[in-house]
Amino acid sequence: MKFLPSFFESQRALEKFTLLLRGFCELKIPHVQFNVVSADTLRDAQSNPDNYRSLVIRVAGYSAYFTELDKDLQDEIIRRTEFN
Repeated sequence: MKFLPSFFESQRALEKFTLLLRGFCELKIPHVQFNVVSADTLRDAQSNPDNYRSLVIRVAGYSAYFTELDKDLQDEIIRRTEFN
């Protein structure tokens, strides 16, 4: 699931996120992964990869270190992030 960092700026949003997590627990969903990153952060990671070596993002069906991905795939991920 993708969330923009701005989603978490209000107390009400945090309460909604907590309810979402509780719902996953009640439904016994064993795994969920969240991406909370902005397109600006991803662009900065392209420009300054040494500052973002631990930035893990979800690609199509797997997780990867953003700075280790090919630039074309990085650009695609940034486009998808901006779309949301």
